[in-house]
Amino acid sequence: MQGAHSWLAVLSPLSDPTAACDALSTELESFLQTPVRVVPLRGSSFERLREQLHQPEHDAVILFASGDLEAGEWSSLDSMRSALERRGPVVLWMAPDAVARLTQFAPNIRSFIGTSIFVAGPEGGLMTEEEKQTRLEQLRQHYRVGDEEIIRRAESGELPPEPHFVEWLVLLGRGDLL
Repeated sequence: MQGAHSWLAVLSPLSDPTAACDALSTELESFLQTPVRVVPLRGSSFERLREQLHQPEHDAVILFASGDLEAGEWSSLDSMRSALERRGPVVLWMAPDAVARLTQFAPNIRSFIGTSIFVAGPEGGLMTEEEKQTRLEQLRQHYRVGDEEIIRRAESGELPPEPHFVEWLVLLGRGDLL
């Protein structure tokens, strides 16, 4: 994850995203052996955000995109993409339903992320393979549909951008369909 232009997105759990973000920050700091800062996007000006990302620019930064980030804020973030490039990794922490707004209003930031979208577990760290499989089975049973049908609907544009479906695609490793 370390290196120039390392961007990824982590979808926060729906319950207590702030505490889960703190847990992810601690986990990343331990894993990367580098400081991790959490920077809220809500209400942050261009100058302030650029300064926060570049001083220093070698640590890891979690950009906390609260669920109520509006279209204009996403667009503003997108227009400053070049100014956000840095040496250290950037994690965009956001609610599952924010992926649709990211894709629609911040396509350049979305291109930075590519397919690097992950789901946080209930405690904030990235989900283990066992947790992913358990969650996928819960989704299959709840919606009474299989993975193939979800992928087919996403590919044909029939799948609504609801948080559970976003989570499902990400858990299947198909963030490219978002």
